[in-house]
Amino acid sequence: MPRLKKCPDCGGKMERGKTKFITESEKGLITIENIDADICTICGVEYLTAKSDEYIENIVEKILAKKIPSHQETVFRVAAEA
Repeated sequence: MPRLKKCPDCGGKMERGKTKFITESEKGLITIENIDADICTICGVEYLTAKSDEYIENIVEKILAKKIPSHQETVFRVAAEA
């Protein structure tokens, strides 16, 4: 996918930056940091690059297959008030 120049959501300018990918699986919380993304300077929406998306899929598959060892960190879960 080519680099986005204009935000599909608000029309703002997109800039290449770094983001964090977080997902939850039966193995626990998976966090992958320093992922390339196109990020809107107006609304903040983030679109992963095709290369980043492929990298994430590969890493998650390896984690779920236990080919990458996990390490523990303290995580605080706070539910938002209604």
